[in-house]
Amino acid sequence: AVWAAGWGANSVFSLVGGYRFVAQGLCYELPHMFALIAVATAAGTLRVGEVVAAQRDVWFVAWMPVAFVVYLISTAAMAFRAPFGAPVGTDLAGGAATELSGVDRLLFLGGRWLLFVVALAFSVPLFLGGGQGPLLPPWLWSVVKTAGVVTCVVWLSRRFPTVRVDRFVEFSWTVLLPASLLQVLVVSVTVLIR
Repeated sequence: AVWAAGWGANSVFSLVGGYRFVAQGLCYELPHMFALIAVATAAGTLRVGEVVAAQRDVWFVAWMPVAFVVYLISTAAMAFRAPFGAPVGTDLAGGAATELSGVDRLLFLGGRWLLFVVALAFSVPLFLGGGQGPLLPPWLWSVVKTAGVVTCVVWLSRRFPTVRVDRFVEFSWTVLLPASLLQVLVVSVTVLIR
């Protein structure tokens, strides 16, 4: 959709932003999927309720911290939040949303925020035990955990400068992907030993 927004404006600058998205998208998708594979391997399923039930004794964030961090980084890159906002940035090229205005721009920016919050909210059942917790009802625990994760990620993302797409590509292929593969290996061996 971001590439199409850049291409559909019939502007060179928007198209450059769209191609930046394609380069960044290829790099965050693989580590993101391997983080999900680590969770699915540990739980034995991808059903959200069963993933939460599998964390009854210990939350997955405790023994899959690398997958959790990779998931959060790739979520920020997926929604083009800082510091991974180069595809929609306001540099010389302008980004994929350069030619968007009015309702189109509002939908584009709102969609980015919605994707960001929903993907971070999904980290709660995947890594933080869903609604598990003392005293409060499960739905309130989920809201509190989601608010905590969103607050932490937004706060941390504001502490770093915008990462150029080529630097993110290099970081993704040399750090994120091997780290997520190593996490999947550790989880797989742990599941086989049990």
